[in-house]
Parts: sequence; structure tokens; C-alpha cells
Amino acid sequence: MDTARFLRKGFDIVPAENPDKLVELREKIFQKARQLVDYQNEDVEEFFNKFHRYESGGSSLNEKRVELVRYCSEQLDVGTALFEAFPSSIMQLVGPDILVQKTVGLVIQPPGDPDQVPIHRDSPPNSIFEVVVWLPLVDVYGTKSMFMLDRKQTDAALGLLKDPESGYEGYKRYAAHEGEILTLPFGNACFFWTGLVHGCPISTENETRWVLNVRYKNLFSPVGPKGLGEFFDLFRLSPLTRMALEYEKEVHG
Repeated sequence: MDTARFLRKGFDIVPAENPDKLVELREKIFQKARQLVDYQNEDVEEFFNKFHRYESGGSSLNEKRVELVRYCSEQLDVGTALFEAFPSSIMQLVGPDILVQKTVGLVIQPPGDPDQVPIHRDSPPNSIFEVVVWLPLVDVYGTKSMFMLDRKQTDAALGLLKDPESGYEGYKRYAAHEGEILTLPFGNACFFWTGLVHGCPISTENETRWVLNVRYKNLFSPVGPKGLGEFFDLFRLSPLTRMALEYEKEVHG
């Protein structure tokens, strides 16, 4: 993690320190996902990239996505897997006392799918004191990826959004034109601040985009609308915090 670049831009693309953790995680998701469609081979990359060949899309695709989100959130410890893959990056950004998002985000976007999330930023409604780990399960590039505005570009885009002469259409055109298209081979993640504007174009590539996203934040940072228990789980405590919390429990019961 280049923290100077992250502070300047609000995001950074980071190769995994322990890529085997990501390979293991992807394999588990593959084994579950292949049960949901008629796929008999063992080629993980071919399965994810050509998933649109085995899935009709629409409500059927959404049902499978919901099932996989449930599986990832309840049966796979994705938060731990990502931390073990990128330990120093997460620690540099949020410190040793860490909360992790309870429900994993999963995007499965086939080629030409017009059902896109509008250009947006995650804060609000999420807290500005969070970092998103955006992890593709496939190589992403061009329209198979997403575009990200840096901090200065985000300020400019929000200015257009507030301007009645440009409004949402001007904001949308600016973001799509000025945003950086992210190129990430599998084994890399984009760490980005929740305050950045970003979005996804309709994919013209002949491959399906699969992306996990998980948020981390510091235990002692302002909570925002989504807090501990509802949206986050306690993930990691520093020795000092653990000792202090034990003391608080002894004193106050």
C-alpha cells in the first residue's frame, strides 16, 4: 500500500501479500457456485469468466447471487481471508482495532447487462471513516471493470451535481469521462475511501465480472448510520484495547 498515493487520490491498487489466501477463497466460491448451474469442468477462471453461458440472467441470476452472498457471509470467513491476504494495507489504513462488514458484497455482471448501479459514492449512507476492499475474482479491465474518481475529481463531480445548470446529467457525464478505469489482474484489490464517486459501464467484453467487496473501519472511529452489530462485527483488538475493555467489564459489570 502506497499510503501517500492513497491520501492523495483516495484509492490505491494493491497486490496481495499472501495471494494463496485469495486462491483458496476463490476456489471455495467456485465449488459452491458450480453447484448452482450445470458446470462439469474444473477450470475456475473459465467458469467465472464465461458464467453467462451457464446462467440465463435476470431474476435467476439474482437468486444465485443472493445464495452466494449468504454462503460467503455465513459459511466463509471472507473478512479474515482478505485481512490475511492484505494485512499490512488494512492495518496501515484503519489501525489495529478493526471492525469488518458482516454481509459480503458480491457483484456478478454479465456482458451487456443494463442493470447497473447508478454512479454514486458509498458515503453517505456509509461512514466516511471506512475503507472498501474491492476484490475481483477475475481479471478486470475496460468495460469489465469500474471507473473511479480521485478526491479532486470527486469534489468537481459533486459541484456539478449541486449546480442546477448541470445537475445529475452533467455529474454523470463528468464521472464517466474523467474517472480512471481500473485494471486489476486477479490477486490484486482496490482499496478506496467511501467518499469517492465511482461507477460501472455496461460491459462490452465477452466475459462476466465477479467482484467481492468488504468494508473495514476502526473500532473508535465515528460510526455513521450503519454501526457495530447491525452492519459490522468486531474483528481485531490491540492488546491495550483488549486489556482496557476487560477492565471496564470488571469495574462496571
